[in-house]
Amino acid sequence: MKYIYLILVFSILFLGCNSSKNVIKNKTESNFDIEFIDYLFKEYIGNKPSASVIVIKNGKIQLAKSYGYADIESKIPATPKTNYRIASVTKQFTAMAIMILVNQEKLSYDTKLTEIYPEFPKYGKDITIRQLLTHRSGLVKYSRFIEEDRTKQMLDKDVLEGLLKTDSTYFEPNTRYAYSNTGYAILAQIIEKVSGMSFADFMKNQIFQPLEMTNSTILEIDKDIKNRAFGYILKDTSITAKDQSITSAIQGDGGVYSSILDYHKWDKALYTDKLIPKPELDNAFYNYDENGKSNDNGYGYGWIVSYYKGIKILQHGGSSTGFGSHVIRIPSENISVAIFTNRNKGGQELQNRAKALISHYTNGKFQMPFEITLEKEIDQNGITSGIDLYHTIKTDTLNYSITKGSLFKFGIKYINANKNDEALQLFSVLGSDYPEYFGGYYGSAIIYKQEKETKKAIEYFEKTIKHCKEKEKWASEHSQKMINELLE
Repeated sequence: MKYIYLILVFSILFLGCNSSKNVIKNKTESNFDIEFIDYLFKEYIGNKPSASVIVIKNGKIQLAKSYGYADIESKIPATPKTNYRIASVTKQFTAMAIMILVNQEKLSYDTKLTEIYPEFPKYGKDITIRQLLTHRSGLVKYSRFIEEDRTKQMLDKDVLEGLLKTDSTYFEPNTRYAYSNTGYAILAQIIEKVSGMSFADFMKNQIFQPLEMTNSTILEIDKDIKNRAFGYILKDTSITAKDQSITSAIQGDGGVYSSILDYHKWDKALYTDKLIPKPELDNAFYNYDENGKSNDNGYGYGWIVSYYKGIKILQHGGSSTGFGSHVIRIPSENISVAIFTNRNKGGQELQNRAKALISHYTNGKFQMPFEITLEKEIDQNGITSGIDLYHTIKTDTLNYSITKGSLFKFGIKYINANKNDEALQLFSVLGSDYPEYFGGYYGSAIIYKQEKETKKAIEYFEKTIKHCKEKEKWASEHSQKMINELLE
């Protein structure tokens, strides 16, 4: 059911608060700073999966701190040296490998797939390296190639073999953007063919060793990873060890394991020409559309690009079985934040925490996510006080940005935390402020159904159907299904 998926996607579990000692901090850090940061990561404190966070400003570590356990079963606490699977944050490393090969004149951004693989289906003659980097290739999802009875993990080469048997793309290459893990798996195969090295060896020899990222590696089946964090799935209050899936061994789209201390070395290198000349490196940090490089919001070479008051913001998130990550860089401010975790990622939780740290360490130059401010108020002073604060900050557009969609997701988190009273009041406010939006009615209907208030549940499911737009068809369809069940 789609609302169940939504609840899982936006899940945040509210857990205990015992501080970790695994911390490196700037001597000027105040108790207020540490209290705020500990609050942000309260869900990871204690006998739980871990989070490691680093704040880098002007090339120096302002904070490097870890919470929870890298390995719960063996009682191994996380430290700033803990090696996490960083999932799709890997894409900036894969993109750099391609940029190195271009700089070595072994590739061009305009090189076509059929130039590298003559046996590729004819649509490959229209797909370039640049389109793979910027998610404009139209290649089909590699999940299409997973057999129903498959038990062996898929590899990058399996993705390539699947594409060689595929006769079409989702859309004509370079006509639009569509995020593609398939494209980055193919980039890893291209790196291997062009360089003559395995993807893991190329990353080690050309990136990790030159930057002295001695803790970082590529996941390879049956090879040990030092200081390894093992993945976990959280659902309600249960914790299940789950480190791998059928696609976790694919390297190019998400196979890097790294620590926050190694990420500091990577971040510093992005201000230099240590790997490739700086002007060439800077090409990674722009959007690319059908007309080429632009200053619009979009996607570069392994980076999501956006602007706030004219200031360029580079970021990327990652989500894989048992792991979540998010990084933000603001080059003009010389500040970066990276958060790595070994638990399933819920919605915007890591992105919001990274944004909160950016705001905190720039003295509010960048907006604090309203979810952080509101959640803390509700936690400390109750939902009534939280609603009062919401009505105050929703008009403070200088410091906060609240949208109907983000408020809906915020309410969903409270359903998932079994806090229906708080969630119902949030959905009531949503319905009042945005009466033409489906979210307030749908969230209320879910709660009323859970509480077995059948008449109200039907009433609010009907309101959901009335206010759903075409892109919200899933909610309309699910609401009708729920109405039918309730009337039986």
